[in-house]
Amino acid sequence: MDNKVKIINDRICLSTAAMCEVFNIDKSTLKRWSDDGCPKVARGWWPLKEVLEWRGLVSAAGIKTEKDIEKLSLKEQKLYFEAKYKQAQSEAAEFKNAIQRGEYIPKDEIIAELQRFFIVLKRSMLGYSRRIATEISPFVDAIEARRIEKMITELTNDALEQLSIDGIYKAPKGKKATG
Repeated sequence: MDNKVKIINDRICLSTAAMCEVFNIDKSTLKRWSDDGCPKVARGWWPLKEVLEWRGLVSAAGIKTEKDIEKLSLKEQKLYFEAKYKQAQSEAAEFKNAIQRGEYIPKDEIIAELQRFFIVLKRSMLGYSRRIATEISPFVDAIEARRIEKMITELTNDALEQLSIDGIYKAPKGKKATG
């Protein structure tokens, strides 16, 4: 292990043999990489992190803006954008596969189903007041039954209106029953 890994200038470096083993390449490929600008610290020693960044296998530290990219050499820019392109292609393929597996539902189908659901919900909620008034009418006088029906209808309409505006229902405070 001592002859394969060294710390040079506070960087973890691999020998040529170790680098070829890690990337599963031969020495001629590593020589070609070197000619193309692959980082090298000393003869036969390669900084692992920088080589990984150069190959586009890990994101290069410090690339945050367009100006940072412009500071890279043309080969580094090409490598950077090729890596971004490959990543975008991979994400697009994964999304397409997820659609094929049925993990995504078309927006129009969701909207239509929600509209049907909310229409049924609204009709059901608006029917409560009449049903409750009918049920309590034998126990209270007709005026009181209508007042209760009206109060329930107002509360239901208030709840539906609030849900349709911002999706959150807040019960009215301090509203006293009139009679």
